[in-house]
Amino acid sequence: MTVPVPVLIAIGAAFALLLFLLLRRRDGNRDLVAPPPMAAEPRPSFRPPPASIGADLPADVEQEVRLLAAEGRKIEAVKRVREVTGLSLADAVEVVKRL
Repeated sequence: MTVPVPVLIAIGAAFALLLFLLLRRRDGNRDLVAPPPMAAEPRPSFRPPPASIGADLPADVEQEVRLLAAEGRKIEAVKRVREVTGLSLADAVEVVKRL
């Protein structure tokens, strides 16, 4: 069974029209690709650690954190640093890495 060429052309045109209507924006703008809205202020993707990171760590806690990290218990070491200093998770991980 063969399909006549005009029928194939009509099906293709209907499909293209349907696709165009689905991709068109609903607000009436006929641009298929609109630029993304600009943010009010671009945020930096890199946040350097504070200069005094780890400076507020008491000597006994520092020794405990070093021991935990040496034993491979880094998660516990990070938790201990956060308890004592109140640093963020990323900063506490950085302190453990530096020790």
